[in-house]
Amino acid sequence: MHNDMTQRIKELLDSDFSAASALGEEIRRRVSSGDFEWATLLGAELARRAAREGEDSSEHAFLLDRLQTALAATAGQRSLRALMRLPSSLPAEGPAQIRAERRLAQLVALGQRPEDIVSVVYDEEPGIAASDEFKACLLHELVLEDVAVPEYPLLRSFGEALVTRQHPLAPLPLRLLSTERALLRPAHAPRDWTWTLPPATVKEHSDRPELHVSAEMRRRGAEFDPVDVTVPEAAEAMGAAVRHWREESNGTVAAQEFWCTSPVSADDFAAVFERLPLTPWPGKEQRARLHPAASDRVLRVLLTAAVRSPAYGSGMFGAYGRLAVWRSLGGLVGAAPDAPVDDTAMLVEQAHWFIADPSSDWFHQVAWDLAVAVLRPGGQDIAVLAATDTD
Repeated sequence: MHNDMTQRIKELLDSDFSAASALGEEIRRRVSSGDFEWATLLGAELARRAAREGEDSSEHAFLLDRLQTALAATAGQRSLRALMRLPSSLPAEGPAQIRAERRLAQLVALGQRPEDIVSVVYDEEPGIAASDEFKACLLHELVLEDVAVPEYPLLRSFGEALVTRQHPLAPLPLRLLSTERALLRPAHAPRDWTWTLPPATVKEHSDRPELHVSAEMRRRGAEFDPVDVTVPEAAEAMGAAVRHWREESNGTVAAQEFWCTSPVSADDFAAVFERLPLTPWPGKEQRARLHPAASDRVLRVLLTAAVRSPAYGSGMFGAYGRLAVWRSLGGLVGAAPDAPVDDTAMLVEQAHWFIADPSSDWFHQVAWDLAVAVLRPGGQDIAVLAATDTD
């Protein structure tokens, strides 16, 4: 039976790769009808062909993605077992495998039930060999789905093991923090609701009216003489959420810190912001339009930027995206580099946040722009992060 099915799969793959859409439809039909044995055999054949010396594996990788997506979206232990028996990527090593495991973890968390994930992935069923890195990503993708991770002993113990091994994701709490409340699905949200925000424009990034600077505010703001105190380490931390824009694409990031000799009132911040020597707004002719923002809104802006792909390259996906965002937030509020996330969250809640309109010539204004500013607790320190990318 297996031999006959494998032979039919080979014939299908040999027919014509220009008909990839038809094969994609066959994948969807087979998986939706519960033919997981066929899906497993297809995955094995794709891996065999991709490993063939000198053969271009891009078409096979595309089909493997389609197969993984279909299986991940079909809830149930049988589909999940079939998915976990597939190769995670083609080729199955290096950066491609790292990206594939992070993507797959996100797909599984979105499409599968937590109890099935625990049973199949973390209880180490025979024949299921998930890597520790995949399981670490999946654990924190489940947190982002607001799964009560501590209520599952196997998930809780795996999270504790990550701390013992000093895994990169270990600093992240196994629960959503109050600052992350914007990631929770509203009670009556439509089925396709997502916490991610549309590209660019301050109208989409901010849900509060623009701040207007009066003559009196400008007079008070003139009394301040902010000093740029940016150091490379702080700038790198602030830009963590958009690092992939710069490293994998054509992105530019500007992260700056300023210090004032006396505290700035939140009410006067817009007037002081006009006086800052900001890289994205050189000269008075390019003043930024500024909007106040809740801390959870800023987190949502940064996490959207982190998980989404830039113009070229790939996004960080949920687990590492969340880690990068907390590093950015820590840099923006001036938290110590090794501060626990809970401590950083307290500073984030105490600070005053703002979103600026990415409308100057510095921004490409294609689909990848953001600009956020923060008046830190105490009022003497200001930080600004801006980023832009283009194809």
